[in-house]
Amino acid sequence: MKKFLLFFVLILSFGCQHITNNSNKFEKIDCPNVYFSSENKVYTGENINNLDLEQINFKASLNNYAFTNGCFSDSIDKNYYLDILILVEPINLKENLINLPIFIILYDETNSIIDRQYFRVTEELKYQNNINELKTTINLFTPKEKNLDSITIGFVKIED
Repeated sequence: MKKFLLFFVLILSFGCQHITNNSNKFEKIDCPNVYFSSENKVYTGENINNLDLEQINFKASLNNYAFTNGCFSDSIDKNYYLDILILVEPINLKENLINLPIFIILYDETNSIIDRQYFRVTEELKYQNNINELKTTINLFTPKEKNLDSITIGFVKIED
């Protein structure tokens, strides 16, 4: 019985040791500054040329952000998991499902653009008459050799 138990202990110790030796090395890095675009902070739907309040379904605004698990670098990329809080106020809501197009521009220390990334947040609103809080997580990755200094977030304006 002791030999049998010793056999399983050896297998488990060597098996777990092999897994930990092959894992990526993670290094904590500084998170970038985050800014909201002043021109593109509010989104009123697909048709931005229409100023008739009867035609506006909702008003969405970027409100806050947080880096959920911090920022870290692995052997390939720098990883940033960004939580964004969006407030959505129904005005003349026709359907509960909304689509919000978001852009994120990544800058280095010299304010040169590293990358532009686009996302679409699709959510179903819970309340018809109250402000809805939508929380979404956006996963940003940059090459390890790029130094990300700041991020700008805004809504993509869709024109006809």
